[in-house]
Amino acid sequence: MKGGIFPHFTFCMKVDNIIIKIYTKLKIGILKVFGETKKSYEIIKLIISLIISSALFHYLVDYKVPKIVAFLLLSLLFYILISICTYIGKILLVLIKRFHSRNIILFTILFILLYKIFEDVSYDADFENILNFLIPLSFAVIIFIFSKSLVSVFRNKKKAPILLLIPSGAVMAISVVMLISPGMSEKSGLVYSNTGDKSLETEVVYSSDFIDYGSKDENTISLLPYVNYSGKTKKIRDFMLGKELNSVPLKGKIWYPENKKNSPVVFMVHGNHRFTEENYLGYNYLGRYLARRGITVVSVDMNMLNGFMNYGLKNENDARAILLLENIKYILKENKDKNSNLYGLIDEKNIALAGHSRGGEAVSIAQSFNKLKFNPDSGKEMNYNFNIKGVIAISPTVDQYNPSDKNIVMKDTNFLAIHGTHDGDVTGFSGMKLYNNTLFSENSNNFKSAVYVGYANHGQFNSLWGDADSEPPEEYFINKAALLDEKVQEDILCKYVYSFLENSFGLKNDRGLFKNPTQYKLPETLYYSRYSDSSFKSICNFNEDYNMETFTFGKSRFEGLTSVKEKSVKIGGFSTEDTGLCLDSNGKGKYELIFDKFVQPKNFLQFDLMSLDTEENFEDTKFKVALVDSFGNREVVDISKYLELKPEIKVELSKLQDITKNYDYKSSYETVRIPMEDFSNQLDINLSEIKYLEFVFDGGSSSSIVIDNIGYSN
Repeated sequence: MKGGIFPHFTFCMKVDNIIIKIYTKLKIGILKVFGETKKSYEIIKLIISLIISSALFHYLVDYKVPKIVAFLLLSLLFYILISICTYIGKILLVLIKRFHSRNIILFTILFILLYKIFEDVSYDADFENILNFLIPLSFAVIIFIFSKSLVSVFRNKKKAPILLLIPSGAVMAISVVMLISPGMSEKSGLVYSNTGDKSLETEVVYSSDFIDYGSKDENTISLLPYVNYSGKTKKIRDFMLGKELNSVPLKGKIWYPENKKNSPVVFMVHGNHRFTEENYLGYNYLGRYLARRGITVVSVDMNMLNGFMNYGLKNENDARAILLLENIKYILKENKDKNSNLYGLIDEKNIALAGHSRGGEAVSIAQSFNKLKFNPDSGKEMNYNFNIKGVIAISPTVDQYNPSDKNIVMKDTNFLAIHGTHDGDVTGFSGMKLYNNTLFSENSNNFKSAVYVGYANHGQFNSLWGDADSEPPEEYFINKAALLDEKVQEDILCKYVYSFLENSFGLKNDRGLFKNPTQYKLPETLYYSRYSDSSFKSICNFNEDYNMETFTFGKSRFEGLTSVKEKSVKIGGFSTEDTGLCLDSNGKGKYELIFDKFVQPKNFLQFDLMSLDTEENFEDTKFKVALVDSFGNREVVDISKYLELKPEIKVELSKLQDITKNYDYKSSYETVRIPMEDFSNQLDINLSEIKYLEFVFDGGSSSSIVIDNIGYSN
């Protein structure tokens, strides 16, 4: 064969020779022009020293060293250090040159690859910066030793390298086992799980079936006014999707109860995930569950707005909202068409929206847009006005879109936010901000709830996304053993969504699951549940000002506490931009509201309570509430009668956290509702003339809590 047995080797040698010739000619040419220039190295070192000294000499000046002396002294010091480093570097380069060039190239590629991977996956474990460098370097060395030893032992029949092959192979085998294993977790916080015996099982009344709509792309809209994308991103997206954003199809899947007309409907919106997957089909389990109980589910396809590798979109959630509203308009039009297979299927007076991830933010935007006449960013007229009774945000993002640079606010609609403590994508309970910005008119008869589910992740709310909240290779480092089972997480969502929709559509009037989930037979985990409704009358929410001696209706005071402060509260690491009262106690002390004017009570005294104690340090907090009337009659109740306060549970998102023992701890608010009649069991206290409201630590160990949204409700 011409060129030898391996013709491509001959080609490579020719290329090498050409490069060497070019390099030699350049070197000779430069030498002819400039001559010997080794002395220039000293000048370069001096200039570097002067530059560094000019940036640092003022520190010596602060210690009364004259400026010129400080500058020259540091310049000399850095000149010596640079000379030493240059000498060491020269020796290292000589050693490196003795290695085969392929070894150097492959080792460099391997190290850079491992470093980038480790940099991405080590965030939760919080390694020291030096370890973020040394660990991938060590593994690169181990892989090289293993590869070289393997060839030496089995191909070259050498015996000595087996001493290196065995330990390096063992390290690699252990690493592979760690990567493919689900991880380890005791789910130690489950000891604080507390569920009741009230059943949430509901009768399956209907068979379910489904209809796919829009598969032929006969109905499209343009989303170009809401999305900015161009250049390489636009070209690749348009090529992969086969269409541009000026022709986005109205498309989705409808699950409906067979032999039932005029059923209430919930429109479901998925979030951002690679568009090569049919993401809207990941809620089939929810569609079947609700359809069998008489509720139609429309899962809207929004893949045109989803990402692909590094070619995703940003700040496009208003486009998702518009696409959702246009799908609703299309479905309701078909619902009126006697020639459509959707004719008469839907009760247009009972509509709800549900969204997951970016879709969770999109449904809140859609609810807001639904009531606006004009688009706040363009002035374009909008005319939707659908009868939206409720909004469900599942692990939602927030603030990816802000109309006119303002927060999304929802008014007079029921709202449910549900999130997992072990969400590895939207890591904080950002839906709590949507909860805080859901407002009610006094007579609207609406409610809202925010539920933080222990050990639930992001992806398992969508059956196609599963237990990995990151793409490979980050996926292999996720501690999946710390998560709820996928079917359990789906079951939790189904039960909460159905109960919410029943209440929103007027199918029943029982909000007990949202007020106190511990009474209900739910899967074993922790449920941090927050609740409020339109009957709530605020007494104190700590957002008025920063004067700790006053509140809206009077004055406040405290005594015997180790620390008292008002600050913006984080839920799962997410700042809610909402102020709470943080109290630290060594077992004694109280915080007291003193009323300058009486506030007319309702059926319940209500407030939100959250523990800041980790599960390892948590003990039952002996916490009480007292009311004192204008005549001095005082009644006390124990909080434990109404709420078993839960600690912050350990969150082990990464397998690497088991090495560093550096864990996150997360919890959320829980709403306490105390019947006012419980304050009048013995004394003839006048509940219409309450002068003092006291929060009292009465014994027990040290503890830290947050209180917010104190008020009355029915």
